[in-house]
Amino acid sequence: MAILTNPTGVATGQTTADGTVTTDTGSGDVYTVVTQSSRAPTAAQVKAGLDGFGSPADYAQNSLLFGLPGVVAFSAVGLAPATTYFFHFMQEILNGSQSAVVTSSAFTTDAPPMSLRRRDRSRTVIVRGAL
Repeated sequence: MAILTNPTGVATGQTTADGTVTTDTGSGDVYTVVTQSSRAPTAAQVKAGLDGFGSPADYAQNSLLFGLPGVVAFSAVGLAPATTYFFHFMQEILNGSQSAVVTSSAFTTDAPPMSLRRRDRSRTVIVRGAL
């Protein structure tokens, strides 16, 4: 069975984030989901792209590994701005055994820039008196 360690997640923009995890096994698939909950999905839910409540994750991806163990990186896209997320990772090796799910610390995507709008307020001047 593979062992995953050092899960990370960091926002890289308003709708993007990068996550990494270290594996001790260089074969099989590493799966990730990005969710708004720290509640870890089951291994089967991660593989299916679901969150810990059985709903579709905000982002899901897998990576096929060939070769040496080490760090596996993912780049999530399509996230909501100014929202807190977690990466959840799971590895399934060639014999079908699955690792425990590991979860990153919380991270928050960047907020959109504030837009300043100028209001045009017309003023009417009334002149009173004799002409």
